[in-house]
Amino acid sequence: MRALFIGRFQPLHWGHVKVIEWLLTHYDEVVIAIGSADKALTPENPFTPGERLEMFRRHFGANCRLLFCTVPDTNGPTSHWGAYMRHWCPQYHVAYSNNPWVAVALSFWGVEVRSHPHFGEYSATLVRRLIAAGDDKWRGMVPPAVAEYIDEIGGVERIKKLLVERNF
Repeated sequence: MRALFIGRFQPLHWGHVKVIEWLLTHYDEVVIAIGSADKALTPENPFTPGERLEMFRRHFGANCRLLFCTVPDTNGPTSHWGAYMRHWCPQYHVAYSNNPWVAVALSFWGVEVRSHPHFGEYSATLVRRLIAAGDDKWRGMVPPAVAEYIDEIGGVERIKKLLVERNF
């Protein structure tokens, strides 16, 4: 059986990793849906879909039990979002999300949505804010390979420019 795990992964952090590891103990495969794929280089979405996919590859390697899809926002009626998930992603049997909007949008299309456990107090928003503030504590909130990749692509400078100018 396959489970679907949805997120923006801006960036991939230890909380995401722990949920995925937990899902892999319960399912044969996990489909990772990278949401807001049409958005990048903004304060809320500083990384491109390709960069987010690379973060996964750098941390998980060539794990053949993970499948990936990128899903754009509908920019229209929220009821369309569940149809987008069916269109843009490989087949899955159950979805996992703790986001009430995601649960309603997928349930509308007949998808079973379950909540997943929390593994620590991780937040991509906090990671971005720490980066913008020049606080290296963010490095402990993401896998080392992700931190190295963010450095490699100039992600720290990018986030500082995007967030500091908006007074985050």
